[in-house]
Formats: sequence, C-alpha cells, structure tokens
Amino acid sequence: MLTFTRLARRALACAFALTASAAAFASGPSTPTDHAAIRDTVRAINDKAVIRSIDDMPIAGLKRVVADGSVLYTTDDGRYLFYGVLLDTKTHRNLTDEALGDVRLELLKTIPADDKIVFSPQNPKYTVTVFTDTGCPYCHMVQQNLQGYMDAGIRIEYVPFPRGGNASPEMATMKSVWCAKDPKAAYATVVAGGKVPPADCARGASIEKMYALGDKLGIEGTPAIYDQTGRQLGGFLPPAALLGKLQQGEKAQNAVTSR
Repeated sequence: MLTFTRLARRALACAFALTASAAAFASGPSTPTDHAAIRDTVRAINDKAVIRSIDDMPIAGLKRVVADGSVLYTTDDGRYLFYGVLLDTKTHRNLTDEALGDVRLELLKTIPADDKIVFSPQNPKYTVTVFTDTGCPYCHMVQQNLQGYMDAGIRIEYVPFPRGGNASPEMATMKSVWCAKDPKAAYATVVAGGKVPPADCARGASIEKMYALGDKLGIEGTPAIYDQTGRQLGGFLPPAALLGKLQQGEKAQNAVTSR
C-alpha cells in the first residue's frame, strides 16, 4: 500500500513554505467544512491513503487530517494543505505529536514479538521501542549504553529499520543478525564492529515489513525511540536523559488521566 512516504511529506512541507502567504490563515469569514473536498485533496497526493479522521482545530478555518501515519492540515474547503508541526505556545503542547500518539501506538502494536530483539532488566519500569540500523553510529551508542538503561529499569525492544531501504547492504546484515541462533549476541557483535555468518529466514523476510511500517511512522533516521504511549522521544538519548523523558511523559499522562 502506498503511504505518505518521506518524499511525500517533504513535498508537502515545501508546498506549504511556498503557499503559506496565500493560505487562508488570513482573517476572513469562515466557510463550512467540505469533507469531500478535503478527502479529494488528500487522495490527489495518495489515492490509497487511509483517512482516519478530519477534526476541528483551535484555529478558525483549519482542519486536522489524520491519514495513514501522518497528520496533515487543510483549510475548510480543502484548497490549501500542508504537513508540519503545530505548537500551542501558551501551553507548550505539540498538538501534532499528540494527534499522532494514538496512530503510532496502533502501528507499534502490530509488530510481532518475534520481530524484536529485546534486552530487559529483571523488573522493567518502562519499555521503549527502538527502530535501529546496524550501520548507524548512534544506534551503536544505544547498545554501548545498554547497562545504563538496564540499571534505570528501561526495557529496550529493537525493531529493524535499514535506513537505505530493502536493497541496502545493511538489509543483508540485519537479516543475518535477526536469523542468527542467538540474535541478541549477533546484534551486540555487529554493532561493536564484528561480523556474523550470512543467514536468511522467515524472520529476516519480515524486516521489509518493518521498514514499510517505519515509513508509515514517519521515521527519517535511526535510532527512532518510542515510549509505550506512541510518543516519539527522539534519537539517541543517554540513560539518564531517556529516563527523564519517560518519567516526564508518565507524569503528563497521569495528569491527563486524573482530569
């Protein structure tokens, strides 16, 4: 299925940069929402896009569209559309990221347990999903700090995401790792600069599916780290920084739940 790929998202961002001055954010009478026109606009970019919702925004004349793993914004009539991040400067909330949380979580839940390489302390307090590439230096740094994450009570679930795509050299390496008799040991060996024997298996074939899923999530680099609510925490974070973000997210989630 075609999705809003990295190229499409960049094209939308560029289109917004070129047309923002003409967009209907200027003062003027609001018009009724034309849902059909909005759907047509989105499908003109991707005719197979799965449009999950079209929602009101706290800005007159602006609608939020959740399609596949992306959040887009359009005017009421569907004429102007852009891809970007919408921030509430008073509450310091990232409205785009909040909208994506549920979508990301739904996608993350589709990852089979067998497709992950897991490192976990005995009684983890937190779990993060880490999309990784064995050729990525910052992914190596995650593994180098593994004991620190374990000491902080953080469970690391690695998901394969070869940045260069299915035809890249890293795809073959990652298949060999995921198909090894001991994938955890093989992963640790490769990211430390070692080599493992070539291998292929059904588990390795699923890496292509994980790459497609990562593209739906909007991943543009590795490592890409997600918490248990679907919130993207960023790239490499030292153990103390990652723990701080997880605690901050937990506190915010509890505040929302208690309202």
